[in-house]
Amino acid sequence: MLEKFIKKDSNEILENVLAQKDVDERTKNLLQGILYKIDVSYKDYQNAKVIQRNKKEYVDEINKNIKRKCNKIVTVSFNEKIEEEKIKKSLEKNKFYIDENQIITYPIEEKILYAIEKSINNNKIVNSKYEIISEPLSNLIMTGKSLDRVEVLRDFNGWSWTTIKTEIESISSNLVYQILQILLGEEFMDNWSFDTDGIIDYYSMFKEQISNKYGIENAKKLYEIIEKIAIMNEIEQDIDFKSEKIQQLNEIDNDIKKRTNVEQYITELTEEKKKAEKEIAVIQKILSSEKELKNQYQKVNEGVPIEKKVFSVRVLRQQLNAKKQENLKNIEDINFKLLPYNYVESKEKITQKKNLLETIYYTEEEQKEVYLKFVITFLECFKQEIKNANKDTLLNLIYKFRYYMLIPFNTQDSIKDISELKEEITEIEKELIKIGKKEKIVSKEVPFEVWTHIFETRIIDLKELYYKIFAEYDKKYFQLFDENISEEKFIINNIEKNKINKKIKIFN
Repeated sequence: MLEKFIKKDSNEILENVLAQKDVDERTKNLLQGILYKIDVSYKDYQNAKVIQRNKKEYVDEINKNIKRKCNKIVTVSFNEKIEEEKIKKSLEKNKFYIDENQIITYPIEEKILYAIEKSINNNKIVNSKYEIISEPLSNLIMTGKSLDRVEVLRDFNGWSWTTIKTEIESISSNLVYQILQILLGEEFMDNWSFDTDGIIDYYSMFKEQISNKYGIENAKKLYEIIEKIAIMNEIEQDIDFKSEKIQQLNEIDNDIKKRTNVEQYITELTEEKKKAEKEIAVIQKILSSEKELKNQYQKVNEGVPIEKKVFSVRVLRQQLNAKKQENLKNIEDINFKLLPYNYVESKEKITQKKNLLETIYYTEEEQKEVYLKFVITFLECFKQEIKNANKDTLLNLIYKFRYYMLIPFNTQDSIKDISELKEEITEIEKELIKIGKKEKIVSKEVPFEVWTHIFETRIIDLKELYYKIFAEYDKKYFQLFDENISEEKFIINNIEKNKINKKIKIFN
């Protein structure tokens, strides 16, 4: 009864929100259809991911997002003629278009929901002090958040769980976000992605929390790899990004070359400082006298085309003050660089920037290596979770590890399919079954050859999972199943003491 009331309440809230928006009838029906499908699928989604957020909270967030940002939502037919080129290109590429005033989308429920989530994205959730990674990392996290929000609609339908990898707009964003959500929890990732201005330094908090939970070494590996992934991801999404970073890299290379001759480097900085001090003295002299200021005004406007003239003496004063502040800041930076300790620290920082920016030249093989290191580091962190597990938390870890194994690594493979990860994955699977049997969560009869396959099954409720070993001709096979679904058969070599044709429950 309560479930029906919540469903009715959510639909009424959506209707009230849409009544204040510019939304046509077809779009309203599609949005109601989204709520219906979420209602049917959410329980399976929640169980498969072992998440805390309930269905009402999830749907309320959709309604809030529409209310907060989406003033106009338009669905267009696939054969509808689109005049504006940028809208046309976006629809062809993404199946939706977003600007400050509207969402235009094809009548695909998943794309409508994804566009709504993308419309509230903020590319400033990483503080600007992190410079070159601030925007790329913000985009990586926010895209991952949007993909996380549509997963229930995209992969679940109330009776099955299917992930079509090519339907995920950014495999890398999804991979990073899902791993961080497993390591840090939903609440932290929600708070980070809902940040509006980057003033709260969530990136620093992320580093601190990872260090506290999994050790400084793992934390350092994770954030260094994530920064590289953010750069690689941005290159894919923004065609101008790579050329901008090539220019930055050239500037850094020039700076590093200057630093190789310390004496010459110090001389050049000292000369630059003297030049800035002279400019400040000249500006100060002009600003201190109205007569000097007026003379300078006439001088800068003499023989200059009208479009380049300084508008007034007041504007000139503002320009001179701005130039003075620029020089003062430059002197401050030079003084900082000239201190011996800061010189060494500055050199280290610029080398780190160079190493990060060189990611733009990575080959496909080098990029794969970055993702492999990311996953391996996560697995090291997950091992620590297992060490701290008890009877009450172990089953959740088994569910989370199964979900993690099914996360797409690329457009063809899930993580469990990657041969380079086999050794680390097997080690964790063995540890989970050992503790599971010890705590009497897992049936003592379950052989490892069966156990390893539960981490690739999409039968959602693992607690209701059975297996049966049977013979066909001269080979032995086993099959996983619950009351409704039987999965493909697998060859089993070591049947230990298992009986043939006996239905055995995997979890006690």
